[in-house]
Amino acid sequence: MFHAYIQGRFTNQEGTPDRLEIRRARLIFSGDPVSDLSYSFQADLAKAPYIMDAALTWKRYRAFRFTAGQFKIPFSAESLISDNWNTPIARARAVNSLAPGRDTGVQGRDTGLQISGTLPGSREPFVDYAVGVFRGQTLIYSPQAHYHAVAARAIAHPVSGLSAGADWYGSFDSTGTGPGAAVKRRSDAEGEYDRGPLKLRAEQIFARDGKLNRRGGYGLGAWRFSKTWEALARADWITTNTAKPNATSIAYLAGMNYYWGRYLKVGFNAGAQHDQRPGGFSSVTLAQVMVYY
Repeated sequence: MFHAYIQGRFTNQEGTPDRLEIRRARLIFSGDPVSDLSYSFQADLAKAPYIMDAALTWKRYRAFRFTAGQFKIPFSAESLISDNWNTPIARARAVNSLAPGRDTGVQGRDTGLQISGTLPGSREPFVDYAVGVFRGQTLIYSPQAHYHAVAARAIAHPVSGLSAGADWYGSFDSTGTGPGAAVKRRSDAEGEYDRGPLKLRAEQIFARDGKLNRRGGYGLGAWRFSKTWEALARADWITTNTAKPNATSIAYLAGMNYYWGRYLKVGFNAGAQHDQRPGGFSSVTLAQVMVYY
């Protein structure tokens, strides 16, 4: 099976070097060469690492799947969502800054081994889980600091449309000279309600890098009021150092998405960010056109 998408983006924000850019150009291949084995391969022609996913999954049992290769670290709902399916144009700042693999610039990926599955309930899936061991280096491009780490994720579905759970990530060995290279810990609490035209999602991430403690999160709401139009609003917050005062900023975003069948999505987001300093408001405007197949 083959899929592809390309995203062109306009960004109007202070400090943005490339206001008009090809943000992503992805090629995605997946399939089942034999009944119990599947593969996934994804390449990005616009960003590094150029090989995004290259993994094999043995999936004979729904409650136990074994994955090996390069794939997304099982942490944070928004980090795991594919870019072409995320409701806002850009991920929340807390996810980009604190989620493992996002904070080191490898788009949430790592190479390793993972066990995952779905534990069934009486009528619907009850718990999704994933546990993985990662080497800290991607196949094509790796950051200077390499984190050998473990990650775990468990999401419960108590009622239809509602999910809630927690994620954890911790390094047990690392090399490199980056800040906090010896110790890296992440924990995340998240919840989501997705039913009919309504989508609600919230996350809170806690991060420790050496002696530096940070935290952040977001709350997102979206309403699909027709087949082609969707409205959204989001607030996200991040504290860059919990030991210092006035280290928290909050950003507000609102926008619309237009969908044309299965091939085109046009998004427009506008908002403001507030930092705890005099004149601490700054604005942001994002516009994106995505063609996908």
